[in-house]
Amino acid sequence: MTKKSKTIIHTSAISSVLAGVIAFGGIAAAFGETVPTGVEIKEFSLLDTAADIVGAADFTPEGNKDGHFKLLLNLANKTVINSVVLRSTDEYGKDNYQGVWRTNRVTTGWLLGIVQDKTVVTPSRTTHESEIINPGFRKDVNEPVGEFEGNLTFDLYASNNGTIKETQSYVLEIETPKGTFVTKPIKYKKPMTSGETPSIPTPSPTTTPIPSPSPSTPPIPAPTQGPTINVWLLGQELQFDDAKPIIKDGTTLVPFRKLFESLGFSVNWADNGTTQKAIGTKDGLTIELTMNSSSAKVNGKDISLSIPAQIIDNHTMVPLRFVAENSGYQVTYASEGTTATIRIGDSKDTGSTLEPTPAPVPSPVPAQIPDFPTETAEPYIAKGYVRDMQGDLLPDIVVYADNTLLYDSNIIGVTDENGYYEIELPQLATSWSMSADITKSYNGKDFKFHLKSDKEVPLTGSKGGVRNFTWTDFNGQIYIYPFFSTSDDSMPEFDLSDLEMTLTPIGPLLDGSTGKTIIKRGGPVIGGGGIDEIPVGKYTATARWMPEGYAPIPLPISNGGDYANSVEVEFREPNGVNSSKYLSELEVKIP
Repeated sequence: MTKKSKTIIHTSAISSVLAGVIAFGGIAAAFGETVPTGVEIKEFSLLDTAADIVGAADFTPEGNKDGHFKLLLNLANKTVINSVVLRSTDEYGKDNYQGVWRTNRVTTGWLLGIVQDKTVVTPSRTTHESEIINPGFRKDVNEPVGEFEGNLTFDLYASNNGTIKETQSYVLEIETPKGTFVTKPIKYKKPMTSGETPSIPTPSPTTTPIPSPSPSTPPIPAPTQGPTINVWLLGQELQFDDAKPIIKDGTTLVPFRKLFESLGFSVNWADNGTTQKAIGTKDGLTIELTMNSSSAKVNGKDISLSIPAQIIDNHTMVPLRFVAENSGYQVTYASEGTTATIRIGDSKDTGSTLEPTPAPVPSPVPAQIPDFPTETAEPYIAKGYVRDMQGDLLPDIVVYADNTLLYDSNIIGVTDENGYYEIELPQLATSWSMSADITKSYNGKDFKFHLKSDKEVPLTGSKGGVRNFTWTDFNGQIYIYPFFSTSDDSMPEFDLSDLEMTLTPIGPLLDGSTGKTIIKRGGPVIGGGGIDEIPVGKYTATARWMPEGYAPIPLPISNGGDYANSVEVEFREPNGVNSSKYLSELEVKIP
């Protein structure tokens, strides 16, 4: 076996750690996909949480008991293992964003420490020694864990962030040049072993007319108390059969489909795997609500929300007042005892307006960007301009004319001081696809963005063409990891969608513009959980936990150092695997 660094720990040094390891004969699952010939996982199991071996980033104890997993792997031939990733999931193997542990920065999360049990045979005796395979993160994602062969025994250690528990499910991902193999989920005392039939529970079919969202949007628990809410529309009471209206943070939320159809809308549900949208259309009016987003669109115009649309107990819940008032109705709210009455009508009814009636706040309308200077196409010439979102023309931008006939054949041009480029094309019977790269220096780092032309159509060489570029996107995303410092049964279960992040810009953003304070709820992002669509810049970050029925709870926050009430946030290069976005990472301490 070859590797770039290793540490030998003799068996006697960790005998207390490995003592008490339990062998299990039962099985919960097998591979989630076909395993190539010569590769076999004989066992993957969670053994115990009895010892503190690793920390968040290296083999340094940090005071928390680690999750101790066992992996028995058989490789018939020498095989390179590029990375190993452990994920917490639900019982069906869907990521629940509670924890990720890995060997290198191929993804995000805490260190997954790997110790190999090696048999040493000498003429006098046979002994065992334990070898630490990865003392710390392999920051180069291209550096493999190592090359292995034969029957292998590994102990895996995952620093306990508060989610290592008997009721939690886990999957293991092993990346090799032959592909990435993902196990089915296991639990404590429910390992997987080879040669058995999976026994994965089958989820019950859903009867809701809207597709049940995938766990990419973590479901929010329904509140356990609150007034009985009666909703009347034009003198008739609405009956909510599947889910009842609730009041959350002073806003009434009702089931999406029932409200929209009662108001005469046609409804649609859009899910691209990352974001889920509830959309209603009627008579030239379109209302679009994105789950866990603090803004909605009315006929394409962004309008701020006091509370986002969200999924609660697998039901899509939307703010009643926002939808009704933007549909042209008046809304009144009255409360007596434990009953609240909401009336939607053409004129205001009498009653105390206990529910706030905030006027919709439209997002600032950007100044009109002037048109590009006029250019005329010429044979065998590709030309145009490159500008930013403010309309300023950009010099020194690299522009590519890529020959669509010949692979990896392109011609490069650079914009002049007026943001103009012109590329002379060879007289070939082919077409050309245009693209550009922009590199910006910010706080001592270079950030590179790939641009597509405003008209994404290849141009014909014999006719030439004008292709302009507008730099519109320099957003990044922030992964957020919850750290559970205690086990307080009086508090509700943490849900990432109840986490409110506030980002206050420090100085100008990457493009030189003045940033604005961003307030966003956590949720699914590409490759994990956190917040996305954050313009690259430098920010001060704070966090609040806002579980239903509790006052907002400020949370200590860390960017890799000590916890504090606030930390500074900057962005780094993307992983190149899970996301092409520039990234940052934060950890919040949950009480």
